[in-house]
Amino acid sequence: MRRGPLIGGCLVGIAISWNIANVGPVATLLAHTYGIGLATIGLLTTVLFFGELPVMLPGGRAIDRHGAKRMGLLAVAVSLVANLLLMLSTAPAVALSLRGLAGLGVGLGFLAGAIYAQSGAGPAVALAGGIYGGVSLGSGGLALAIVPQLVPALSWRAPYASGAGVAALCMPLIALCPVAPGHRGHAAGPSFAALLSDRRLIRLGIILSVSFGFSVILGNWVVTLLERTEGMSRATAGAIGSLIFLLGIVGRPAGGMLVRAIPRHIRKMLAASFAAGALGTTLVVLSPGRAGDAVATGLIGIAAGIPFGAAVAGATRTHPEAAGAAVGAVNVYAITVIVCGAPLVGATLALPGNGRIGFGGLAALWLAATVVLRRLDT
Repeated sequence: MRRGPLIGGCLVGIAISWNIANVGPVATLLAHTYGIGLATIGLLTTVLFFGELPVMLPGGRAIDRHGAKRMGLLAVAVSLVANLLLMLSTAPAVALSLRGLAGLGVGLGFLAGAIYAQSGAGPAVALAGGIYGGVSLGSGGLALAIVPQLVPALSWRAPYASGAGVAALCMPLIALCPVAPGHRGHAAGPSFAALLSDRRLIRLGIILSVSFGFSVILGNWVVTLLERTEGMSRATAGAIGSLIFLLGIVGRPAGGMLVRAIPRHIRKMLAASFAAGALGTTLVVLSPGRAGDAVATGLIGIAAGIPFGAAVAGATRTHPEAAGAAVGAVNVYAITVIVCGAPLVGATLALPGNGRIGFGGLAALWLAATVVLRRLDT
């Protein structure tokens, strides 16, 4: 495994993944600042991921043609500019538009970081993908924990100022990393429609949806839910909620190592992770107290992380001639789940139970998704 591309890919992931979770821990503050409800604040996450959708095909093709490092730097630059502009206006329409712009960078960066990290990994491709996924998701966890601490100094600008700062720090470090080999081909490859209809990629897309997709939805609303159902302060809820992302640092590389160590038992491993994710989400719904909530969010983080390496490595293995486009196709399913699920779960915060209905629904869907594992190619 070549360390340079792995480090470069992880730096791209750190820079763009901050944007995934930076608004969730200050949702109430942003609602007051923009003069809108919490359900509308949920759209700040929705439009971020909605902005990713149009970049999946051209972004994947661009990575295959021009290289993951170059496209990764472009993605981080887009994230930097969007966050700087977000600090200039309190108009909701402007904020939503700029979050969509940031989404273009996040989408391109997700693909570029994943391909960059796996380049030159050889038989350790699933492990490299898991490490990349863990580090990048850990960035979202840090955002959940750190952004609330910045509010006294930066007020409502805290999520955007921190996002711009992380991007600015990562860009020169990425520039120092080596060029990723083997991703400069000019072949057209399969069409995006063909990739989206590939049953192997559909199964991998569902796996990524209920692991990565659900973790993003839960991570963005868990702070508000804990504040309302447990009476926690924003800082305490942010620290506990951050475990959903931070423990992806453990879960995603662990999943990659397990795929390599016990390839014949991938289905059982994924089924166990789905069950653990459903259990952790159910525990949050039951409001077991601070210690119990910490255990529950930690369990969600590890469980959501385990399938990541298998899904991303499986996509690149299925279409090695168009790895970027294949990963983009798989990611479309996860993005769609986030785009639809984030506002729906946010809306349940206004219903009886203060969000428990939404979290309970995700727990049930997580468990039901084990059905797709029966025909998974291993």
